[in-house]
Amino acid sequence: MKIMQVQLDPIAGIVLLVFVGTYLAISSEKVNRTATALLGMGVVGIVLWTAGTDFQMVVEHIEWNTVLFVTSMMIIVTIAASSGMFQYMAIELTRPTQGDTRRLFVYLLAFVFVISLFFDTTSTILVMAPVTIELCKALEIDFRPFLIAEAITCNFASIPSIVGAVPNLVIADEAQISPGLLFESLMPLSIILFIISIPVFLKVFEEKLVRSEDHLISEMMLIDPQYMIRSRRDFYLSLIAMSMLVLGFMIGPSAGFEASMIAITVAAGLLLLCRERVDEILKRVNWGTVFFLIGLFGLVAALRITHIVEALGFIIGGLIQDNEMIGIIFMTWVPAILSAVIDNIPISAVLAPIATQFSTMPLLPIALLFAVNTGGFLLPIGAPANILAIAFAEKEHQPISLLDFAKIATPMAILMLGVGTGWLLLLSIFV
Repeated sequence: MKIMQVQLDPIAGIVLLVFVGTYLAISSEKVNRTATALLGMGVVGIVLWTAGTDFQMVVEHIEWNTVLFVTSMMIIVTIAASSGMFQYMAIELTRPTQGDTRRLFVYLLAFVFVISLFFDTTSTILVMAPVTIELCKALEIDFRPFLIAEAITCNFASIPSIVGAVPNLVIADEAQISPGLLFESLMPLSIILFIISIPVFLKVFEEKLVRSEDHLISEMMLIDPQYMIRSRRDFYLSLIAMSMLVLGFMIGPSAGFEASMIAITVAAGLLLLCRERVDEILKRVNWGTVFFLIGLFGLVAALRITHIVEALGFIIGGLIQDNEMIGIIFMTWVPAILSAVIDNIPISAVLAPIATQFSTMPLLPIALLFAVNTGGFLLPIGAPANILAIAFAEKEHQPISLLDFAKIATPMAILMLGVGTGWLLLLSIFV
């Protein structure tokens, strides 16, 4: 009955129309996504106002925890990157490879896999892409296979971590998933996917992962990682901050500390110690992404206020019909396909409350989280990490075409979705 009410409510219909129109405009990539999202939020606010709903209700429904977390992590990563910390770590990690291209490829992907547990996918590529390009240019090898593989890896490597991707935060906050449960459920799967991906990548890129000339390898081995450090003070401050973050994310949930509270405290402490450089650091933060999230969450809030999300939940519930196996398959493949063409953040925000309504199926939110991350690389436009990798290649005048990216990423995503579905169905037997 409630579904019919939502369908016949003209206000709900207009809100849904604005939501769809906003995302079609954003997906076209012909408009600024931040400005469009904020405009959409403003328009639905006006629509709701005509029905007697105050804009304050929209503001209150925004996922401010997620916004604060993303902003804080951007500040921390900006300070760490400017100190040269990530460049230093990358050089140290690649020295044991002795310039062997295939070993370098595997080492860098392993590094991406590890840091993806602690940073969101956008931050990971922002850190790794410049380092990878410089290393490959020094060895005179093609950096494009590295960038493609790194983008794919950071997408699936982020699934066991609440802080590994923005969708993870959105879903975990809605479903009240503990970091421990998420890690236990999906870390083994993430490791399996990494083990599967390495031989596939090496086979696919076999012709491009050629050995560099010996004199170039010798020159690279002479690089002292210490030269990568631009500010020793910021370097050590960043190391301390990262350690505090990791420790906080590990023990914080058991003490009732939100990830956003831990992140904002560490970020504020770093800014305080940076003193006169605070304004410079804040200018380098990607505020466009922050305001995009605010606009996005405002739009999703309007869907909730008008009960559209609730109605969608009834429809999906009718399809699943309390069958956990069908539920897991649905919450894995449908959101994954949607995430291939629509930003996975709105997909998460809309479907998270639906996944949580099935109290007898605790794995549905976890399946959704896995789906939106893995579905992000079904197509090149599905996740910010993919777009950033392509953008870095274009900046170096060696572009990665969408087709070239899709040739690698799409079959890999389908394979991983299949493996992940099997893993989740296996878990459902024991949960």
